[in-house]
Amino acid sequence: MGLAVVVGLIVLVTAVAIVVAAAIVQRAPADPPFAKLHSELLDHDSTAKIMIAAHRAQWRDYPENSLPAIMKAMADGADVVEIDVRLTADGVPVLMHDETVDRTTNGTGSVADLSLSEIKKLRLVEGLGGNDAAITNNAIPTLEEAMLAVRHKAFVNLDKGWDIRERLYEVLLATETVDHVIFKGSPDVKQAADFMSIDESILYMHIVDDATATHIGAFPERQPVAYEVVFNSLQDPQVQPAAVEAIRETSRIWVNSMWGSLAAGHTDEGSLRGANHDWNALVKLGATVLQTDNVEAMDFWRDGGLLERWNHHPGDKSIRVQAEDPVPGGQGVGYLDVDRNQCDLRPEEPMLDVCDNRGAYALAEIRGREWVKYSVDVKRSGTYQISTRVASDGPAISIMTEWDGEASDTFTIDNTTSLNAFERQPLETRHFEMGIHELTLRVPADIVPGLNIDYFQLDLLK
Repeated sequence: MGLAVVVGLIVLVTAVAIVVAAAIVQRAPADPPFAKLHSELLDHDSTAKIMIAAHRAQWRDYPENSLPAIMKAMADGADVVEIDVRLTADGVPVLMHDETVDRTTNGTGSVADLSLSEIKKLRLVEGLGGNDAAITNNAIPTLEEAMLAVRHKAFVNLDKGWDIRERLYEVLLATETVDHVIFKGSPDVKQAADFMSIDESILYMHIVDDATATHIGAFPERQPVAYEVVFNSLQDPQVQPAAVEAIRETSRIWVNSMWGSLAAGHTDEGSLRGANHDWNALVKLGATVLQTDNVEAMDFWRDGGLLERWNHHPGDKSIRVQAEDPVPGGQGVGYLDVDRNQCDLRPEEPMLDVCDNRGAYALAEIRGREWVKYSVDVKRSGTYQISTRVASDGPAISIMTEWDGEASDTFTIDNTTSLNAFERQPLETRHFEMGIHELTLRVPADIVPGLNIDYFQLDLLK
């Protein structure tokens, strides 16, 4: 081989190497904070950071799947924002969980039957939606708008999107955000592997349950960045030590803690009670990504906060009274309930409606003329702000309180858009001397059932 030929080959090889290197650099996340986040997602060893995924974004503050909800989820500590995508009649991916727009907007009809221009005329309603949710000024976002909002800030997990993945991929290419998105699905392994082979930047999460536990470790080459492990029993094959270890060899373990059937009863609300520490249990099981409806609380816990102190004032300045724990004595003494227990959570209480709301033990099925009494131990004299953590899916509801036998006032409980969407709502400010006080909750005769009460809280102001 002549010198000229050798030199020519060297030049050619060098040129090819430069092109390949340039391509690799282009595919690597350019923004330093996002590059760090991207690296964390790919870390699946025993010291991997616990990552937080916000279910339907921060719907507690803004409409689910809205741009403000996405931005708020990131601000509250989410590393991943889970959103739902569907195609309009003219083939544009938009953010919508349901097949119809009925629950979450001021309109009606199937997303697939509405054009983008028709979709954009609608307005989202607050929170998780419903007939009594207030209408906002927020429009339904397109996937393109959502990706431009999160670019270089967070990951997005696309739900409802596997069957339209090629169309979604086109949007991600156009917005240069392919490496920002975690696709997910539960197809056969070959179909998932074929999709990943299209582009080395594609991030894919494989869903496994009882029926597909054998898919763990079955991917031939590129591995999923994570497995979404769904289990309703700790005896399920996908959460046995060998299966968990096999996943952790190559991928992260994603677990959903929104409601009990997704993680054998380990829920957000169970953790917020501070007793079972369900998030800790899921991490001990092997989870390294937790999807939650309580982003702020989970971020507090991830940073080392004790959940017993979540939403408490510093020190001993808060008093919490669980609504399911009235004074002893039963019917006619501790409470008056006009119908039999609807939930059977406490068979020893045949009348009092104490229900398990996704891990929150709440006073539920509240009806007209009912009342409940509580004992409140005030350790420090002072002025307290009184609030209650409630969930309501209907029109505003009135409740009345009495303190030490003296009628206080009537307070309005606003719609929270779901009987599982608990939020703190203020009641009154009141001075208490140190000692035991009696709180009586009363509801008017005309109350419409649709209220769950988790607890009352007194926060010392001065």
